[in-house]
Amino acid sequence: MKSMLKKGFLVAALMTTTAPVAMAQECVDADRVPITWSTIAGFYTDAMANLVAGFEAKNCVKVNVINIDNSQLYNKQVIEMVGQTGAYDVVTLETSEKAEFAENGFILPMTDYFADKKAQLDDVAPTLAALTTQYKGDVWGLPYYTYTAGYIYRADLFEDATEKEAFKKRFNYDLAVPTTWAQHRDIAEFFTRKAGETLKGEALAKDFYGVGLMAGPFPEIQDEMSGVLWSQGADWLTDEGKVPVDAVEKAMNDYLALMKFAPPAALTVTYDGVMNQMKDGQIAQTYSFFLDQWPNAVTTETSVPGAKMGVAEAPEKKAYIGGFLLAVSASSAHPQEAMDFVAYIGGHDAQMEFAKAGGTSTLMSVLSDPAFAAPESHTKTGHFSTLLKIFDSMKGFRSNLFDTPFGAKIYNTMQIPLQSAAAGQIDARAAAEQLAAEVEKICGGPCPIGK
Repeated sequence: MKSMLKKGFLVAALMTTTAPVAMAQECVDADRVPITWSTIAGFYTDAMANLVAGFEAKNCVKVNVINIDNSQLYNKQVIEMVGQTGAYDVVTLETSEKAEFAENGFILPMTDYFADKKAQLDDVAPTLAALTTQYKGDVWGLPYYTYTAGYIYRADLFEDATEKEAFKKRFNYDLAVPTTWAQHRDIAEFFTRKAGETLKGEALAKDFYGVGLMAGPFPEIQDEMSGVLWSQGADWLTDEGKVPVDAVEKAMNDYLALMKFAPPAALTVTYDGVMNQMKDGQIAQTYSFFLDQWPNAVTTETSVPGAKMGVAEAPEKKAYIGGFLLAVSASSAHPQEAMDFVAYIGGHDAQMEFAKAGGTSTLMSVLSDPAFAAPESHTKTGHFSTLLKIFDSMKGFRSNLFDTPFGAKIYNTMQIPLQSAAAGQIDARAAAEQLAAEVEKICGGPCPIGK
């Protein structure tokens, strides 16, 4: 998953929240050690620009930021790592890519580097650290951003007396934030209405839908489904390294049952499309959805009259979880400076500035800071308190998908059969079987799991 806010949202905020830092003393540009950071073009690169400048002001280093399109980042980084070109000193890895890069010697362990910086390492949300920084007993960098998923909904609909009464009459229990996926489906069905029907006592000018789904031809469809699959006690890979066909079929059928309550555009969109539907007043709730989108979601209160947004843990307290890891290339000519940069961007001061700008931090000290963590907050950091609950609820969680060196290749393939099923081209069983066959082909048999 590679979620992001709209380009420019954080840029302006960072320009106003990040104070200028004096140039590092006794350093002229000719003496600066050059390091290169490969990262996602657009939002992330722009948002971190001032923080990069802050690092340069304190270190005699020049950071060259390489903007790479989201869809091409993994492949371009792998090519440079395999060739040991030294083109990138610091790379940006999605959760499923860490094991591959570590196993193949593409990145350097930072265990020794953090030996005397334990407090900084311990500040990373433990659940997130286990999934992003750790592999086979070593530390491989720091996450600087989390796209962990939860649940975003129109709280005004849930609080409306007319809607509450009608829901209770129809389903025989109170309308509230769903704690099970079955309740979530009921809510999706309940709020799906045609133009001319009423919502909150007023006639609808256009069709309204009970849920927004990321069922388009993008990787995010499997992120949505992960929470349901994990709620069943299953995973994308068993401990024996195989796809559990029956469990995937069940999760897929649950997903298909929701499709009729989602806008037709569900088959073409990913997270930004779902947010556009929410801000346009088309949907009542998300499925398992990236909480880094909360700053976008909360603007619905401006675009839709009477709207009030809410954020919570996903049903059954299981949802996709992960973040972007900054790691140091094994072919870096300046590994010390690269490691210093990773520690800086993932550190408290930089993460505080990132959070002030609306970035979703990975640090407990930032997420729990009173300035950000008020649960009633309808600001761009109003989701921080929910993230803390998610990290606590999912404490100790691991996914074999993130612990196999074939995780990235599997992840980049999963969407094909899943989206084909969502589009009605094949059924859920066929999707699960096709996924199992493709995974076996990728791994050359059962996939190795690096615990």
